[in-house]
Amino acid sequence: MKKILLTFLIFLTFLVPMLCLPVLLQTGVGMLISDYAPDRNIRGHAYAEERSVIVKPKEKRDLSVEAKKGLYTALLNTKYHAIIIGNNSYKNLPKLKTAVEDAKEVERVLKAQYGFETKLLLDVTRNEILTTVNDFRKRLGSKDNLLIYYAEHGEFDKTADRAYWLPVNAQRDDPVDWISATDITDNIKRIASAHILIVSDSCYSGTLTRASAGDLSTKGERDEFVKKMMERRSRTLMASGGNEPVTDEGGSGHSVFADAFLRALKEADKDIFTAEELFHGRVKSSVAGKSDQVPEYNDIKNSGHDGGDFIFKLASVASPAFSSDRKQETLSIEASEEMKKLQEERERLAKERGELEQKKVLIEEKNRLEEERQKLEKEKLELASLPPLSPPVQPKSRLAEKDNMVLIPAGEFMAGSPGSLKGMIQSAFYIDKYEVTQREFEQVIGKNPSYFKGSDRPVESVTWFEADEYCKKVGKRLPTEWEWEKAAKGGTTTTYYWGNEIGVNNANCNGCGSRWDNKETAPVGSFKPNSYGLYDMAGNVWEWTSSDYDGSGNYKTLRGGSW
Repeated sequence: MKKILLTFLIFLTFLVPMLCLPVLLQTGVGMLISDYAPDRNIRGHAYAEERSVIVKPKEKRDLSVEAKKGLYTALLNTKYHAIIIGNNSYKNLPKLKTAVEDAKEVERVLKAQYGFETKLLLDVTRNEILTTVNDFRKRLGSKDNLLIYYAEHGEFDKTADRAYWLPVNAQRDDPVDWISATDITDNIKRIASAHILIVSDSCYSGTLTRASAGDLSTKGERDEFVKKMMERRSRTLMASGGNEPVTDEGGSGHSVFADAFLRALKEADKDIFTAEELFHGRVKSSVAGKSDQVPEYNDIKNSGHDGGDFIFKLASVASPAFSSDRKQETLSIEASEEMKKLQEERERLAKERGELEQKKVLIEEKNRLEEERQKLEKEKLELASLPPLSPPVQPKSRLAEKDNMVLIPAGEFMAGSPGSLKGMIQSAFYIDKYEVTQREFEQVIGKNPSYFKGSDRPVESVTWFEADEYCKKVGKRLPTEWEWEKAAKGGTTTTYYWGNEIGVNNANCNGCGSRWDNKETAPVGSFKPNSYGLYDMAGNVWEWTSSDYDGSGNYKTLRGGSW
């Protein structure tokens, strides 16, 4: 079966400097304390001027008849493909101006002038890009070619000496959605294509290549050179710049680099030519002469390159008539019909292969999820069967006596609000019966920051760091969010431990109707306790926990509520 020559084209640009997000820490008032120990720069750059230019072609020189025979024979069964990516509308980074238009025009030229079958991706994420690459990997064989054109933001980590492409969902200083040079190399290693060319218009894209080797197309006869480039495996990169920023405008509505690349393709003076000839003959000097960036062309590091090169062929070129003999014409017609049948068979088999691969992936994912579910059920049963943990030895402090704490037993409780409850397993722990009073806090920390003064009232206006410091000094700690919720619910599944309505005389919050309502904080223990014997779990003051709000470490969770 004959296979398709795939061209896979990636285009990457990088615009204005990304801004650092401020790091904030939420502060609040009040806290509960547990005495059971728990069980558990890269900097962006951006530029916004130009990206490409134009250079006059080298002196026109056609291939010999014998050399053309070999080239047309080798190219007879190839089929060119391109995946073209352009991102303008970034969600978290400065928007670009020309990347999308560059990508659209590159697609148009490759389809109309070179017969490419194209896949155009605009404003796409890391997952969409890598999924598309993987889809093509499954379909390509050793006689197929792949060309990648990429236009979006770029980033270079000086510490790690590594370049990155930044898809439309990338965030500054968070590489989780970035595409590294290693990602690119690993992907093209796995593709069976004989020739892969990446064209990258982005900052720092040249760091993928080894040191520049110069214009090899001038060595020896061009006929032999082109034939050798076809015979050997190639993994090459045409980059808009080396380890340097590149511009986004300056090329008549395109980047400087994109303008030069498009002109080189549109004004090609040979029917068949290598990517290296295109680069040295028309792209490099055009870009370098019109901007501060210097384009690069060479093989990609550690990618399986074996000295070959990517070959371009104009779509208008048909196999030359090497003989006027009628028999030769008949054979050509028969070969064309046979190729058409083979192509149809290849497409049918590729479709079936894709469907089988998709079914296989779905089955594997289903089995994996079932194994994970069984594992979680087993762990849940094991945790539920564990006996309650003995409370740790309490330090000799009058603020940490057992008679001022309550043991919360181990086991499952229903977390969340009514209608969205879920079972949570929690080990046993001790927790203070009352909120920390102003008297207790001042005795340990030496100050009382509270707005509503009163020695038996809960301390408030306390930062999380002050709450954490107090706990450590008395040999305790802040509870986790789930420990707090289990203790607060007291075994119920309602919004509050007394029911789903705020009610009267249960907490001194606005609308409760108590004598403290909408006035000030109440002395600790002024309202009814829950079934565990804990006071003020809903009302009086907010209470700090040790849990992160969003996993970043910059925000901590408050529970309870009121003042």
